[in-house]
Amino acid sequence: QDPIYNAVPEAARERMIATFDYDATRPDWALGFRFDIVLRGASATPFEEA
Repeated sequence: QDPIYNAVPEAARERMIATFDYDATRPDWALGFRFDIVLRGASATPFEEA
């Protein structure tokens, strides 16, 4: 139901999802996630064109 996620081509959606990172998690404070943002190339993270 996320309109931004659904606006991105299906092949690129997997690159928009962060993965849970147990080592970065702080108990009773915050869950940790790992983002892998690629700026250029075939695996570039989708961005809105300005």
